[in-house]
Amino acid sequence: MALNINTNIGALGAAAAASSVNKSMETAMERLSTGLQINTAADDAAGMAISSRMEAQVRGLNQAIRNAADGQSLIDTTEGAHQEVTNILQRMRELAVQSANDTNVAGDRANLQAEVTQLISEINRISSQTTWNGVAVLDGTFTGKQLQIGADFEQTLTFDVDDVSATAIGAYKTTLATETNATSGIAGDTLAVSGHLGSANVVYGAGASAKDIATAINAQTSSTGVSATATSKGLIDNFLSAEAITFSLNGTAIASTTVASTTDIRNLRDAINAISSSSGVTAAMGSSNASIVLTAVDGRDIAITAFTGGTAGSQAFDLTSLNASGAEVGGGVTVDDGTNDAVTGTVTGYVEMKSSHDFSFDGAAADYADADADLSGVSAVNITTADGAASAITAIDGAIEKINSARANLGAISNRLDNTISNLTNISTNISSSQSRIQDADFAAESTNLAKSQILQQAATAMLAQANASKQSVLSLLQG
Repeated sequence: MALNINTNIGALGAAAAASSVNKSMETAMERLSTGLQINTAADDAAGMAISSRMEAQVRGLNQAIRNAADGQSLIDTTEGAHQEVTNILQRMRELAVQSANDTNVAGDRANLQAEVTQLISEINRISSQTTWNGVAVLDGTFTGKQLQIGADFEQTLTFDVDDVSATAIGAYKTTLATETNATSGIAGDTLAVSGHLGSANVVYGAGASAKDIATAINAQTSSTGVSATATSKGLIDNFLSAEAITFSLNGTAIASTTVASTTDIRNLRDAINAISSSSGVTAAMGSSNASIVLTAVDGRDIAITAFTGGTAGSQAFDLTSLNASGAEVGGGVTVDDGTNDAVTGTVTGYVEMKSSHDFSFDGAAADYADADADLSGVSAVNITTADGAASAITAIDGAIEKINSARANLGAISNRLDNTISNLTNISTNISSSQSRIQDADFAAESTNLAKSQILQQAATAMLAQANASKQSVLSLLQG
């Protein structure tokens, strides 16, 4: 082996080892100082990119959790205001029930109305002045609002809060017409009913009664939010002569009754009421003792058949349908013993459709025209009369139903946000754990690396000194 001094191979190797060990020691010190495995992209280029994406997601998730909590606070504020509106409506209904009682005189009802007026004003104040973070939430403008409940675009929850002012809550109603025919005149149809819950087709056949139609509508209430009640009312009047008569009412024959006077037919009323348990029809005197109002409260047809009088052609009366307001509808039919007109007459009742929200229906046949519902609003409640009090109860019931529906929806959203927060927290925790495994330093490993590097550095330094000293032996060759 050649002995030279120009190139100290041992010193070079020791110096290189010392430099490498020094770099490892600096890396270990940096990681122990920052607590991070990756401090620059050079440490782990792919890991740096993955960790950065995870950090963005975690920070987004944590903000989404705060967003959801803020949304719950907004919803709780809104639901609390709904609760107060419900309390007011319950009091208004109580006053309406009180006013409907005829133990009250006009002055009493006026005093009751005074409180109702103030309660209506308070509903309007709550609607216009309930805010969250300066934003009105009950005046009908809080629609299509979004809660950002995820870390990424379009991870949102959208909801609306309806207007709860006294002009916007109440009962939406419409009435399907009533008819009088020799026989049931319904041709059959399909009504396309559209309510706040959705749309559905309501099918009824030819000859259907109002009761049948209401039953068909109610079978779809869960799909549309629209319900129906049916009532049949008919008017008997204009007796031709005083004579003994008999006829069948919905298939049940009344006892032979003598109409003693065309201006006093109270005994016919009594004969009709005597079979009401079988016929389903009750009778009450009309505007005078010369007329009778027939009522089937379930909406079944009121069919008069097999009419006979004492003398052929000498006895007859008119049968006319009445609408929900008690007014006569159409020309009616004249029922006699068959010599001039018909021995039969049928009243098909009316159907009242109602909902706490707006609705409409479309029909192809001519039985019932297409229509939109009309709102009987709380703002118009007037209990200064018994009839007004009765109408008020219907309107207030519709308003309570609408508020209850809104509260249920808000409560459902609030409960959903509980689950949202729990899920977001779980995701954030697990992603943070994954990020930690990529980016955070392992202190046990790095402490070991630091100790190792320090020992190797000392060893490399010592060897470098030995390598430098080893070349001094060449001087002995130069000494004589």
